Amino acid sequence: MLAAIGASESVGIGATDPTRDAWPQVFFNTAMPESTVFYNFGIPGATVEEALSNELPEALSVRPTLVVVWLNVNDIIAGVSAPRYESELDQLVHQMRRGAAARVLLANTPSLDRLPAYLGCRAGNPPAGIECPPSLATTSPSDLIAIVDAYNESISRVARREGAVLVDIHGQGEVADAHPDWISPDGFHPSTKGYAAIAALFASSLNQAS
Repeated sequence: MLAAIGASESVGIGATDPTRDAWPQVFFNTAMPESTVFYNFGIPGATVEEALSNELPEALSVRPTLVVVWLNVNDIIAGVSAPRYESELDQLVHQMRRGAAARVLLANTPSLDRLPAYLGCRAGNPPAGIECPPSLATTSPSDLIAIVDAYNESISRVARREGAVLVDIHGQGEVADAHPDWISPDGFHPSTKGYAAIAALFASSLNQAS
């Protein structure tokens, strides 16, 4: 039993076919045995606090044996402090682990300071369809890098404390520069190719931890 907890990325926003191309769906299709049952509880725009209220109860009800979690960027946009984020993420992962009854794959935060949406918001010229959150439009690149680093330190600590497998998306570097085709036209969400790369990274992390 596989369950996904996340936000817009988990439901494939930015992909050519979100239902088919969302990274949890690709992960399920390519990395899981045919007998696996999959539930996607992702909600666009969700923070960890919102996932605790709106995704966790449903996820617990199906008693998954494997849980994939990617939740961080919306918390950054909302201005959630790293300590508060860590506390809420720890609650989420701890409950999903259910006393080690489930394995959890926990993704960290990608680099954000080169994303076209962020750069456009800073310049006052965001991509079409993107609303610029004040918290990002007024945040300098160096400050955004520091925020992402603080979040990723929190995620690493949660993974260690709760026995989760860390999926190092941040370790892919400045994806917007190295793989611009992994970014959707909105300049923020992954593209279909980006989601495929993320699903492959989750699969690789699972295999290495097995």
